[in-house]
Amino acid sequence: MPIIFLIVGGLATALGLLVFLERPVAQSLVAVTTFTVVLAAGVWFLHWLDRWEPEPPLFVLGAFLWGAGVSALISGIVNTIVLYTTESETATAMFSAPLIEESTKGLFLVIVLLSTRRGRAEMNSLTDAIVYGGMVGLGFAWIEHISYALMPETMAESTQIIFVRLLLVAYLHPMLTIIVSIGIWAGLNARGAMRLVWPFLGWCLAVALHFLHNGSMELMGTAGLFVAAAIELAVFIGLIIVGIRARGRERDMVARQLPALVHFGWISPLEAGWLHDLGARRRMVAAAGKDRPLLRDFIQNTTELSLLRGRLDSVTRGQPPASWIALHRELAELVSHQRPEVHRILSRGNGWAPMPAQPGHSWGAPPG
Repeated sequence: MPIIFLIVGGLATALGLLVFLERPVAQSLVAVTTFTVVLAAGVWFLHWLDRWEPEPPLFVLGAFLWGAGVSALISGIVNTIVLYTTESETATAMFSAPLIEESTKGLFLVIVLLSTRRGRAEMNSLTDAIVYGGMVGLGFAWIEHISYALMPETMAESTQIIFVRLLLVAYLHPMLTIIVSIGIWAGLNARGAMRLVWPFLGWCLAVALHFLHNGSMELMGTAGLFVAAAIELAVFIGLIIVGIRARGRERDMVARQLPALVHFGWISPLEAGWLHDLGARRRMVAAAGKDRPLLRDFIQNTTELSLLRGRLDSVTRGQPPASWIALHRELAELVSHQRPEVHRILSRGNGWAPMPAQPGHSWGAPPG
């Protein structure tokens, strides 16, 4: 499934990049370089957020290509049709663009992440939702920024557009798509009707902010531009805080669940001692030599198991979803299966001896 979307997204992105061929090399170089720097800063921040339980590179790349290719291509076609049908740039900007763009960007999480078993297994935390939403938005923004910057015929006009977009909309699309992804994440962890209500509310908020941005001057004149900018800045700062707090919750969740993993025999106390610290993880992986991939996989699985146990423990009414229980069983068995090989790696040349273990099966608290 990820390969299919990588191919489709890559081809759609390539179509979007054909605009480069119609512009002078210098103009294209300035636009691409400027907005690639903006992209790199956004990717760096999302990568920093995603340190505890990194998402698969193919999924992350697929999210970017979906935004830059699939979403941008479909949105461009629909907006063009609306423009020619209504002959109104205002209607296209205020209504068509917010509705179609936020819908096509959000579809990545629905189609790729929620419609496949592998995809659902990767949505372990709010951080994951932010990373995927952010990457889709960064892809869309990157191709859109460059396209707008290359529309003018002269370098002076292009430079002016670059400056305005840097000032006003550099990270608008990632921000809006993250709002949609947060709504989807809330729905994943809700019961009853709220499973659908939360994603819908997230989409509505993103569409409303997009509508406000595109129609601010039409609705309120020049003052509307400053009102929209102030609201967007507040939302942007708020999302950064949400992301940082989500990263901290991942860290705290892992620290809280590691003793339970030791109790049930899935890991040893010595392993728990370095699994709770990112620096110690890096040092252990660096010392693993050719076995680094296996140790990284073990770290990934123990972290996913810890985060899943945190979600299971958060269920206070009724039984947790059967899919969560099944995934917990699979992860626990996988960690137990990998543990002898991990012991071999860690004991190599230092006389380290693992403690014996009899893995259990419960995700709940130990019986009193």
